[in-house]
Amino acid sequence: MYTESDTSTDQRQPVVLVTPAPVTHRTAEENLGLGYLAAVLRRAGYSVVVLDGWLAGSPADALADQIVAADPMMIGFACYRSNMGSALTTADMVRCRLPGVPIVAGGFGPSFHAEEFLAAGFDVVVRGEGERTIIELAERYRTGTPTLSGITGISFRAGGSAGFVHNPARTAITDLDALPMPARDTLDLTMARASLVHVQSSRGCQASCTFCSIVAFERLAGRGPTWRQRSIRGFVDELEHLHSLGVRHVKVIDDSLIEPPRDAAWCAELADELRARGVSMWLRGSIRADRATPAVLTGLARAGFWSFSCGIENFAPTALRRMAKRADPEANFAALAEFRRLGLYAQAGHILFDHATTIEELEINWAAMVAHDWTVSKGIFTEMYAATGTNYTRRLDRDGLLTPSTQTPGTAGLGNHAYPITDPAVNTVYTALKHWQRSHSRLYDRTIDPLSAPKAISPVHRDIFGQLSIELRRADLDFFRAVLDLAAGGATAGEAVEFTDNRIATTAAFYHRVAARTDAAYQMAGLHYDGQDNPFLC
Repeated sequence: MYTESDTSTDQRQPVVLVTPAPVTHRTAEENLGLGYLAAVLRRAGYSVVVLDGWLAGSPADALADQIVAADPMMIGFACYRSNMGSALTTADMVRCRLPGVPIVAGGFGPSFHAEEFLAAGFDVVVRGEGERTIIELAERYRTGTPTLSGITGISFRAGGSAGFVHNPARTAITDLDALPMPARDTLDLTMARASLVHVQSSRGCQASCTFCSIVAFERLAGRGPTWRQRSIRGFVDELEHLHSLGVRHVKVIDDSLIEPPRDAAWCAELADELRARGVSMWLRGSIRADRATPAVLTGLARAGFWSFSCGIENFAPTALRRMAKRADPEANFAALAEFRRLGLYAQAGHILFDHATTIEELEINWAAMVAHDWTVSKGIFTEMYAATGTNYTRRLDRDGLLTPSTQTPGTAGLGNHAYPITDPAVNTVYTALKHWQRSHSRLYDRTIDPLSAPKAISPVHRDIFGQLSIELRRADLDFFRAVLDLAAGGATAGEAVEFTDNRIATTAAFYHRVAARTDAAYQMAGLHYDGQDNPFLC
């Protein structure tokens, strides 16, 4: 374990930035956060080694060997709750061999669960954005100053009985153009896996959806704008640089691509700038339904966007109000109509169940989903996660609805809280759909991963996976209808499970055929799926 007396004076020793593979049903994606941290450290004169265990497929022992071989002065882990276990395993292996080297954790997981990460053995947790904090930590471990108590935005273990120390939050970076372009140490790994190269044109979101950890993360920095942007010039400079390196498929990982002052004119200017520089790319982004106007989507399509993840969580107005969504059902329908008109892929972020879902809401959603069965979906069962730090979890806690049992409906695994489904009839539907989803999730995840991750494949291959996902969607919706009718007849949750088992048996041949066609599509597109079972279907 690192102690305050352990400081390095050798500037040649690198900072090692590492991310282990998470427990996930998705395939590996680039970690742009590590790229930004590496870039700011190098600009400050530090040597940096980046190790991405997810992209490289490295198990904990191999990752630990690489870290030790680099002879680091400091180790920084990029963590979520989903890779906390593998991060701890890797860190423990490293600590045994390099006991004097400080090990730092940052990212969403440590930001919301700082004391869990510290108690598990990390020396310091970085809360919120890390670009400025990592420089001060590197300086502190190289020279001995500043002291940990003088670095904002971190938590650490104090000696004696002081326990955990949580320094004041660090304010967010307002000028994103002041950041260097992210380092691209893992570009070859990313492209070799046919994964999209990540870029970022903004951070945060101006909405305040109750369930969203993005809003909670932005508010860790205290007061200030919850959405910040790069200039078009800076954004296109990076795209142009990537284009010169042979990159043609890009995922813009903004939490919300379009927020004021961005508008249709901004989208048109972006398209014009890309065209003027001869930069032609396939782009994927995330957009709010109430921002997806015809003019905005037309401009973005002209810029190269072919696919969007869209915050269409529900079609029932009562459910949308509980989520504090800015978009109403009409905005959701209008956005879907525009996606369809422009031939854009749209992945809707459905959230079918929360603690107060009603049968009427489920009926509304079934009808709307049938009318839009072409949207990309990860299966019929979806539920609201009660994550630490969100308004939704605080409300459940205030109302006494959080439950300790992981067997309670409403639990979602990976550290999320559990809550009950209030309406017994809704609980019948919940139980049946979740049981159904478990039986098919491996096929769902494999079929839509090339569209939802997505992958760098041709439009022809996209359409093949798109057609397969629609066929699965339609089978899901048929089952959803049958379960709604079952619940209307007064069936219990136990009877719903028996009904589901029978339906799984009678539809097995259909799913075997789709699985075979999905295998063939993977072979044709040259892809490999190595995701795990969905950890949220616990």
